[in-house]
Amino acid sequence: MSMEVEGFDDDFLYSVFDCLVSHESEAKTFLVKSMKHRKIWLQKFSQG
Repeated sequence: MSMEVEGFDDDFLYSVFDCLVSHESEAKTFLVKSMKHRKIWLQKFSQG
């Protein structure tokens, strides 16, 4: 998976990556989402 996602900086994406590595089932769910739905998930993640 590329860590480049439009609208999110590298530091934030690395935090997301660390979280997903720690939560395998959530990571698997994230990976099957479309790019549109990944961006929505990332926006929600950024809001806490």
